[in-house]
Amino acid sequence: MTLTGGHYEANGHKPADVPQAALEPEAAPAAQPKRPPKAEKFEHPLMMQQSPFWSRTILWSLMAAVTAALTWACTAQIEEAIPAQGKLEPQGTVKRIQSPVNGVVKEVFVKEGQQVEPGDLLLQIDPTTAQAQLASLQQIRLALTQENQFYQAQMQGNAIAAVAVEIPSQFLTLTQNRAELVAENQLFRTQLKGSTAGMALSPLQAERLQFSQAESETRATAARLEADQAERQLAQTQAKLASARNTLALNQSILREVDPLAQAGAISRIQYLKQQQEVEMNQSEVNQLIEEAARLRLSITEANTKVENVWATDRKDLSTRMAQNDQSVAEIDSQLSKAIVENNKRMAEIDSQISQAQQTLTYGDLRATTAGTVFELKATSPGFVVNTTEPVLEIVPNEALVAKISITNQDIGFVEAGMAVDVRIDSFPFSEFGDIEGKLVWIGSDALPPTQIQPLYTFPAKIEIDQQSLRVKGREIQLQSGMSVSVNIKVRERRAITIFTSQFTKMGDRLQQVR
Repeated sequence: MTLTGGHYEANGHKPADVPQAALEPEAAPAAQPKRPPKAEKFEHPLMMQQSPFWSRTILWSLMAAVTAALTWACTAQIEEAIPAQGKLEPQGTVKRIQSPVNGVVKEVFVKEGQQVEPGDLLLQIDPTTAQAQLASLQQIRLALTQENQFYQAQMQGNAIAAVAVEIPSQFLTLTQNRAELVAENQLFRTQLKGSTAGMALSPLQAERLQFSQAESETRATAARLEADQAERQLAQTQAKLASARNTLALNQSILREVDPLAQAGAISRIQYLKQQQEVEMNQSEVNQLIEEAARLRLSITEANTKVENVWATDRKDLSTRMAQNDQSVAEIDSQLSKAIVENNKRMAEIDSQISQAQQTLTYGDLRATTAGTVFELKATSPGFVVNTTEPVLEIVPNEALVAKISITNQDIGFVEAGMAVDVRIDSFPFSEFGDIEGKLVWIGSDALPPTQIQPLYTFPAKIEIDQQSLRVKGREIQLQSGMSVSVNIKVRERRAITIFTSQFTKMGDRLQQVR
């Protein structure tokens, strides 16, 4: 600011010069005492005026800064990155080692975290149980084979051969019955022929034949005697029937007479019921005698028929018994055939068990199929029971780790294989240990459906990392499979001003959607 101390006229002009003498005061009289001089008074106030330099400087500085910022925003390029999460996994597949057979672990040769090479012995399964099982199964199969051979020999009519195995009692009885039925049919055929020429009969069969012939000769006499006896029984029955009918008629007459008395109360109800019961018993006896008389008449008729046609009856009986025996033999053969079929089924199952036992002995030593690190070892000590459905351990291959991540379907648009990636290990803070450079090498061709952990559709992807370790406090720490990672995929470069213009675009879209 500039300060002005002169006097000015009312019109703003400086007054004209006045002689100095005119301005000096007149000399005071000598007689008067001197007084101190009075302070000079200005006739006009002072005026302060601000300089325009600083305001112009600030204004031009602001304009230059805004211009520079706009120029930078329009020309500068910034990186756009897509975040994703995942974990480190071996580039090769983790090998799950399963036992090909069931068994009990005899000895464990590895421990958790141990390095193994292809062919290294991991576990050994105890062969004792498998050996005992194999011997038992082979013995059972041999017994079943011999049992089937015995049944087949019996069905073919061969003599009972001595077998080293024990045949079940029910089937042994069946085979004996079958042999007896076959021999009996042979005897019946001899009787039908009436001659033993050309027949090789055993002493027992010859004796039975003689007895049968003697029986046939006396059959007629026996039939006549049977008829006579039946006639005598019929006569007795008829006499009993007549007596029973008389008794029934008498009791019925008594019942009719006491019925009015019972209704009038002259006799007790019990007496009436007893009389009624007596009538019913007499009626039942009459009915039984009638049936017995009919049966006896039928017996007499049958006996007379036997007398008249005894030989025809014998032949018919023999034929019938032969047919029955043949049917019984067929039923026995059917049961023996079923036994053979069941034994064959059991042998098929036993063959499978024998094969499994042999496989157990063959694959009793469990060996590594690839080089790597033992992981998730379950059989840590002898006595562990292994099966064919659950893995005993896992081998993590000694290969470079890759980051397997999931990219949401909202971020997949500009992502493509070959893009640079910043990989941050969640176990090591980024601010202290930094990140690892990597490259996106593979992207899934289709999205995976949502899960409880990841509620969005995601695309699987793989990232190759440039280093397999981090330097922590002067020492190298190897990365491990399963570590979680957070990655930033550098998808493209964009002008800085687009960040602001996109916000205005979104605001405009929202205004258009307002109802």
